[in-house]
Amino acid sequence: MRVGAIVFLAGLLITGAGAAAVAAAPTAITGPVTTVGTTTATATGTVNPGGQSTSWYVEYGTTTGYGRNTPTKSAGSGTSNVQVSAALSGLATGTTYHYRVVATNASGTARGADGLFTTASAPAATTSAATGVTPTAATLNGSVDPNGRETTWYFEYGTNSSYGTKTAAQSAGSGTTARSVAAGVSGLAVGRTYHFRLVATSDAGTSRGADRTFSTAGAPTASTGSPTSVTARSAKLNGSVNPNGQPTSWYFEFGTTTAYGTKTASKNAGSGTKPTGVSSTAAGLRAATTYHYRLIAVNASGTGIGADRTLRTAGPPIARTGPTLDIGMSSARPTGAVNPQGRGTTWYFEYGTTTRYGARTASKGAGSTFTDQAVSAPITRLQTAVTYHYRLVARNDAGTTRGADLTFRTTGVTLNARSRRVVFGRRVMLSGGVPTAQAGQQVTLFAQAYRSGSPQAVATVITGAGGGWRYLAKPRIRTSYTANWNGLSSRATVVGVRPAVVFRRLGPAKFSTRVLAARSFARRLVKLQRRTRGGRWVTAKRIRLNHRSAAVFRVRLRTTARLRVVISDVQTGPGYLAGISRTLVYRRR
Repeated sequence: MRVGAIVFLAGLLITGAGAAAVAAAPTAITGPVTTVGTTTATATGTVNPGGQSTSWYVEYGTTTGYGRNTPTKSAGSGTSNVQVSAALSGLATGTTYHYRVVATNASGTARGADGLFTTASAPAATTSAATGVTPTAATLNGSVDPNGRETTWYFEYGTNSSYGTKTAAQSAGSGTTARSVAAGVSGLAVGRTYHFRLVATSDAGTSRGADRTFSTAGAPTASTGSPTSVTARSAKLNGSVNPNGQPTSWYFEFGTTTAYGTKTASKNAGSGTKPTGVSSTAAGLRAATTYHYRLIAVNASGTGIGADRTLRTAGPPIARTGPTLDIGMSSARPTGAVNPQGRGTTWYFEYGTTTRYGARTASKGAGSTFTDQAVSAPITRLQTAVTYHYRLVARNDAGTTRGADLTFRTTGVTLNARSRRVVFGRRVMLSGGVPTAQAGQQVTLFAQAYRSGSPQAVATVITGAGGGWRYLAKPRIRTSYTANWNGLSSRATVVGVRPAVVFRRLGPAKFSTRVLAARSFARRLVKLQRRTRGGRWVTAKRIRLNHRSAAVFRVRLRTTARLRVVISDVQTGPGYLAGISRTLVYRRR
């Protein structure tokens, strides 16, 4: 620092016996800065008042333009040097400042030399990647620059960015360059993600490094997926593996039971921390066989086992020959079911008058599912009154399957019923035709009532134009009808019979019912039903029939109602269907 001194020489005025000194301008010497902090400092210096009342202050700022002053203070009026100091505040951290001492009295102003100081900086903390990660431990890394201040450091860590745990504090010294630091942590949870950061503290403040994460390694997880590309001899097995941070291998085991017994080649899944899709082909399988399989993953921390799943290899389709429907004089419609067993499959019926067949329907597709598909095909141009053999045939790339041999016989005369149900006492129209389509042909109609010994001839009818015939039958109980022409019989047609249920209103809330058929229904239950607004029939009352199969009953109804009487087939017994009366509208007066 420079020191200025102004010395004034004056003549001595001799007045009597003494002499007096002449006053001078002050001197100001800028001294060192002490106790430098992050935002404060103390500046020192020396002031000589020069024999006059003198004030002083320190001006400071980030340039030699200064810009800020400490409060003005008195240095007295002596003629010797006075030590002065002033606190500088409101400073910026880690910033260089200019300062000097300024002294003023009546004779002038003195300014000390320009001085420099730098405020302290908080230490710098940088978080680096974790190393040495195991299932329960890791090493946390970073670097600390003390910025010239005695500094300590530690890591905080936890399963989220709130941390919650920290390592022991350690010294980083007071250097001015960054130094690497590390701390081991243990007792971690396996397979978890952890957050961590480095914290450094000195008297200049605290710095926190950036948040970083790591995942502890753990036993792998294995998830068994669905199979694809299933054939008769192989299948592609799929799944996913999470190595949980360690080198991991995987394979599938498979077999016809949960003991498995066979496995695919072991493969590498890496050492990542996210699920990775894997697949492998199981070969050498048997056709049409169910296999169990699961995914296995292995690393240094343990073994992950996927869930057991099953697949069925493709095989020859399943073909089931069904009954023949719509049998006529020259046509029929055989039915059946085809299970493609997971492969694209076609099917057809072969038929003929012997088990050599000789004819077949057109091939059609049944898809490639593992479920039964109902199939049927019309056959035409058959001979009248001839027995035919037929069977269902299904084929795919795994083989051909033939269903059981069955037979049907074409009719020589047809018989149809206008309705398959009739109310007791009413008639049903039966009709049919003969293959010659000629008028004047004699057709005998046979009927076999329920539990009767054998069919009985009930009518002989003569065909009209085109060979057609008609007959009004009046069955008293369930009856099977057949028509015979020239020794050839039609297929049987069964007509069910409902008992006649009479339902009458006798007076206010008073009703009667009677059930009529070819047998008595004494002591049997009948139900009075009411129709709801939603259209359902609900039972309002039950009553037993008397010895005449009749009953009189009362029922109180609050509103207008639609009513009927029902006798179930359980109450009518074998040979009869359930009986239902007409619907009465009851209006309460």
